[in-house]
Amino acid sequence: MPTSLYVHIPFCSRICSYCAFSKVLFNEKWAFSYIEKLIEEIEGYKIPKHSQKTIYVGGGTPTTLPDTLFNKILGYLSEYLVEGGEFSIEANPESLTSEKIDILKNNGVNRVSLGVESSQSKYLTLMERPHSFEDIIDVVNNLKGKGITNINVDLIYALPGESSEEVSTDIDALLSLDVPHISTYSLILEDSTKFKNLGLTEADDSVQADQYELILATLRERGYERYEVSNYSKPGFESKHNTVYWRNEEYYGCGMGASGYLNGVRYKNTGSIIAYLAGKTVSEKEVVVEEDKPLLFLMTNLRLRNGFKMDRYKEFVGKDFMETHKEKALALEKEGLLIIEGDNVRVSDKGMLLLDKVTVDLVR
Repeated sequence: MPTSLYVHIPFCSRICSYCAFSKVLFNEKWAFSYIEKLIEEIEGYKIPKHSQKTIYVGGGTPTTLPDTLFNKILGYLSEYLVEGGEFSIEANPESLTSEKIDILKNNGVNRVSLGVESSQSKYLTLMERPHSFEDIIDVVNNLKGKGITNINVDLIYALPGESSEEVSTDIDALLSLDVPHISTYSLILEDSTKFKNLGLTEADDSVQADQYELILATLRERGYERYEVSNYSKPGFESKHNTVYWRNEEYYGCGMGASGYLNGVRYKNTGSIIAYLAGKTVSEKEVVVEEDKPLLFLMTNLRLRNGFKMDRYKEFVGKDFMETHKEKALALEKEGLLIIEGDNVRVSDKGMLLLDKVTVDLVR
């Protein structure tokens, strides 16, 4: 059985202009009903108590919940965590109050991911983020003061008109927080977002690549390892939960809009709050068929700095990696995109920038 559980809380106090995640504006009546339905869904999977090595509560903005509901769902989820397991939650600074930090601590939450996105007021305003960087500093200090030191901060770069100098300013600001994990994402304009509706365009590929390499070089210089395409950590602070996704391992996904992967089936829950409250959960299912396994394995595992061992590939795909991909793999190695060392396969720094090409070349 899977040993990782993702739980989605869709409520937000406002909708950010770039966000395409499954979310709704907070409604107190909906929130109380939602938590009841969420617990019903989790119960339906008959997950043994104290069996989950990682639990991740995402959103939306989980910290938008009122304290009573926040305490209720975290207390409920804590019963599923193994001793010493990773219990993560996403939070925004404007709603992560001192009282909520106490609730996190009392329920065993030991990792917090903060939506920072930028340190600069003009970009925070553009993204309709209701906080300042000073708010982030206060929240980080409050978390540390109460013993929660495993903290991630998110950054969005390649924003409209953003220069490399401004990206460098953001990275320096994040480094000043002295947290062990940093996630960075170039802006993607997705359908149904305000940015998309306004007709904004994404930065050129060359601009995104330059800013990506700037971030990589700066964080490496300061002792952070890029262990996944967009994620950097100090040694020992890699996200255990997210690594489950990147290793193509199965996990439970519960809540409106959540995705899961069980018994060889990838599924997605309804993105409608009305449908979810009516008791309808899974809206899409995709059985992982044999011919899709190589692509699925490679497009996840090659995102990791350490790549994968060939015996794991054979275990999932049922075929030997070098027998199936030898010619293409050696060609990519000759191009300096792939590194094959004994039974380990991973991409180079250059390959990380061209990850889609590497993956497609291997399986086509």
